[in-house]
Amino acid sequence: MRCPHGRNFCCAMSSQGPAPQLTVAERRDAFLAGAAIAAALAASTTGAADAAAVSEIVRKAGGVRPLPTPPGRQRAATALSAALLSELVAGGVDLHRLSGKWLDWLANDGLDADQALLAGLEHLREFDAPVAHLPVRGPAPLAAVLPAALAAASPRAMVAGTFHTARLLDPELETGLCAVAIVVAGAVLLEGRRDVLPDVLAMLRANNAPSALYERVAAVPRDARQSPQVPRGLANPLDVTVWVLWQVHHRSRSVDVLEAMVLAGGIAPEVGAVLGALLGARDGMSTWPWR
Repeated sequence: MRCPHGRNFCCAMSSQGPAPQLTVAERRDAFLAGAAIAAALAASTTGAADAAAVSEIVRKAGGVRPLPTPPGRQRAATALSAALLSELVAGGVDLHRLSGKWLDWLANDGLDADQALLAGLEHLREFDAPVAHLPVRGPAPLAAVLPAALAAASPRAMVAGTFHTARLLDPELETGLCAVAIVVAGAVLLEGRRDVLPDVLAMLRANNAPSALYERVAAVPRDARQSPQVPRGLANPLDVTVWVLWQVHHRSRSVDVLEAMVLAGGIAPEVGAVLGALLGARDGMSTWPWR
């Protein structure tokens, strides 16, 4: 995997420093906390089958609110990314050790683990190697790699590490490239720039992304009025990536985006985590309601 600007892509990032109203630390904190909060927000209506069910859930909760995590447990989106974060904090990512942390969580918790994540982790457990083919695909790899955006000071390692980490859970090239697209977008937002698409598209070109994937991402800025289809249920990683990037590119108020996600219903917590992380990095959380 190649960094989108060859030697490093910090050349593009450095053209605009962080916006003065938010420090780098504030963006980083909102990136990490936003993932957990938005995962819990999505979880509140992920099981709703229709608009009436969503309305009833929101009415009983007294508004749009995160679904509390049961004591002593971690949602899949949080557990997967927390394991990667702990590796980064320790100074380097060991993929075998990382997969062991994921498997420990699965054995002792497994909250929100969907069919695709279960298949990937069970193969790791049984064969000590990534699965070669998944019968179904889901958004978990995108949530799992989010903390890699904090490693933008080493762009080549960030891009390559993201790609190989995502493929521990899903072997498809498309999933690996989507994971890198999300992480590159997060890194750009953490630097204080709002337009993530030039860097994302540069990365896809540098890594010879399939034309169908590239064109779907390239189409994101073209229509500000029509959002891509909401990625409900066990959503394809490319559908999730395109939908999240569209929200981040076109919708200016993160609270509105998160509320719309909850009211749409049927969106997996892992998708919420990806959206919340990017919105947090872009805007911070000072405007988010306390609830």
